[in-house]
Amino acid sequence: MLIRKELETIADLEAGAQVIPVGSDLYRQGDISSACYIVLNGWIALSVLLDDGSCQILDFALPGAVLGLHSRPGAPMYHSAHCLSIVRVYAFPRRKLDNIIETNPRLAVLLCRQITADEARAHDHLTNLGLRGARERIAHLLLEIYVRLRHRLPIEPGENIHLPLSQGHIGQALGLTYVHVSRTLQILREQKIIRFANRKLEIIDPPALTAAAGIEFDVIDYQHNDRGQQLVQTSSSASDRGRTASFPAGWMPVQDDRRTCTGLVSSSGAREFIAARAA
Repeated sequence: MLIRKELETIADLEAGAQVIPVGSDLYRQGDISSACYIVLNGWIALSVLLDDGSCQILDFALPGAVLGLHSRPGAPMYHSAHCLSIVRVYAFPRRKLDNIIETNPRLAVLLCRQITADEARAHDHLTNLGLRGARERIAHLLLEIYVRLRHRLPIEPGENIHLPLSQGHIGQALGLTYVHVSRTLQILREQKIIRFANRKLEIIDPPALTAAAGIEFDVIDYQHNDRGQQLVQTSSSASDRGRTASFPAGWMPVQDDRRTCTGLVSSSGAREFIAARAA
């Protein structure tokens, strides 16, 4: 959360945080918002409502997201921000944030990178909707959310995350009916790939979920050091480096260019790594 860390040098985000109840809207489509928000905790669904009442979820904003940025001042919000859990945000008046950006080039760079990552993720969502079937769409979305939360692909069978989404939310994000989502989740459960119930996603077979999502590599390894968890690339062949390029942009957080670049484990050694960890 580099943007959050940078803003914490300017403002006391924790002391000034606002708590938004679950089910409330941070802002609604058509509102004129004079503030930008950084999400400190919680889940927010960004959605568009059509005249016939149908809803399309565009993205899920997780901690660290910056919301409310506009291409021009005074423009109405093109989407709504609906809280799927209790949410804590810090609101920056737009003019104040503009002034901060003008005097903080590093923050400007980080915001630019974040906007680029958000755009790339939107393009990935469009590809998911346009080219994949229901099984692949659902697997792709669930894997994306896992990676965005954990900053790595699942490795061990039985890994799980809290997922405050209903089957209706998944359908609205993927253009599928509730019945279609329910049937597909049941198939994935019967195939012993995932289990989704009671707002918890359990990944039973990580390689199978990764394959179903259309991702070409299997595992991200972590190495612990004094800086915390870092991704480690265990293969340096040209073919392996090419395969890591298929990792969808916008899934991983904005990188700190003042640190050593990180990489991914190649798929050629993925299953051996899983076997070694299991042993």
